[in-house]
Formats: sequence, C-alpha cells, structure tokens
Amino acid sequence: MWQHDEWFAPAPSAEPHPAIALADELVANCRIEQHPFFEHASRSRSALRVWAAQELAVTGPFSQLLLVLAAKIRNVHIRAMVVEVAYGEHGTPGASIASASHPWLLDKLRDSMGILPQEVEILPETWQFLAELQEICELSPLAAIGALGIGSEKLLIPEYTAVKMAFEKSLPDCEYQTFLDANIDDDTWHAVLMSKAAGALIALGSEPEHYLEGARVSIDARMSYYTTLLASCVAIESAPSSGFGGKEGYMH
Repeated sequence: MWQHDEWFAPAPSAEPHPAIALADELVANCRIEQHPFFEHASRSRSALRVWAAQELAVTGPFSQLLLVLAAKIRNVHIRAMVVEVAYGEHGTPGASIASASHPWLLDKLRDSMGILPQEVEILPETWQFLAELQEICELSPLAAIGALGIGSEKLLIPEYTAVKMAFEKSLPDCEYQTFLDANIDDDTWHAVLMSKAAGALIALGSEPEHYLEGARVSIDARMSYYTTLLASCVAIESAPSSGFGGKEGYMH
C-alpha cells in the first residue's frame, strides 16, 4: 500500500535512538588503529604497496554500494543525505575524469608508488571482505547504513589515520597525502550524515537492531581482513625473490 509519509515525511528531529551511540562505541572499542598490521606497515614498504593494491579492489564496489543504498531509500529527505555521501565519494566530473573522486585519487596513489596496473593482484581476503560487506548491505537499507556509514566511513577515520602514519614512516616518497586526507576529511562529515540518516529511518519505524548488526558485521569483517592481510604480507616478504603473485613490482 502506498503511504505518503513513507516517501515525503520530513526526517524527524527527535533525540537520536540509543542505537546511534552504541554503533559509535563499536568503532571506538575495536581500536582498529592499534591493529598490528599498521605497526608492521610502518616498517615495510612492501606491506603498504600490497595494501594500496587491495584498496583498489574495494574503492569501486564501496562507491557502488552507496548508490545502491540511496536507490533503496524511499524517503526523499533521508535519501538526500545518502546521495550527498555518494556525491562526496565521486566529486564533480571534469571533461572526462572525476579528478576529485576517491577511487581516482587512489589510482593516482598507485601510480605514484610505481605499481603498474598489470602488477595488481587481489588477495582472497579482499574478495572475502567485499562479499561480507555486500551481504550485510542486502539485509535492509538501515543495515547498509550501519555497514557503510559506521563500519566503513566512521571506521575509516582512525584506520586511514594509522595508514597515513605508516606512509610517513616507511614510504614518504609518494603522493599518499592527497588520497588519505581527502578520505579522512570527507568521511568525518559523511559519518555524521549517515548517522542522521540512520536516526531518521529508526524514527520512521526501521529496526534499530539492523543498524547495529550492519555496523558490527562490517567492523568485524574489516578487522579480520587486516589480520589476514598482515599474514599475507609477511608471507610475501619472506619470499622476495618471487615477488607478489610472481611479480616484483610490489617489492620495490
């Protein structure tokens, strides 16, 4: 049955549901910035090269998931919040290049690191992370907001801050600041927007448990990803003669 308010009711301005604060606490409590991968990467140029290659596989699907989420939200006011986040990921297009988009800035980082496109090989843990992220986003729009807004955008702030520190220590001679700073700066605001969108959906009747589940699953998936990625990097570095996937480009 068609319901007017489902499509047009202004986003409620009531006090946020307790689930909003609980989701924020999940980010703080996981302490992703203390994951041992970042300590290792601060001493390993190779680990950062592998990290950058894996992010190339994540950045495009993540941007697409934001657009899919926006399309699933019926309420125009809440949808506008998510569209703003998706726009921030893509930026204003130029004549033929979305020069400010986060995926393009990442590809420029790849180039500045001397990683050739044909050298990029995506690890199983990266595909696993993307599969888990997509699966939880399919539960409901509110679960997707939890996964993408809290478990990705908000989590990225301490995560990429740790990555930036690792670059400063072990690989300062590449153009890492533009990509990382753009993400850290933009995602601070994006996380706020997604929390507001979540609060509005909850106020309109969506299940707050979905929001917490989306955030929890996404955070756990990212933490597990870094644990496996660290093991992969150690394995790669123990066999430098073979490089990564038979290619030496990652080992410069």
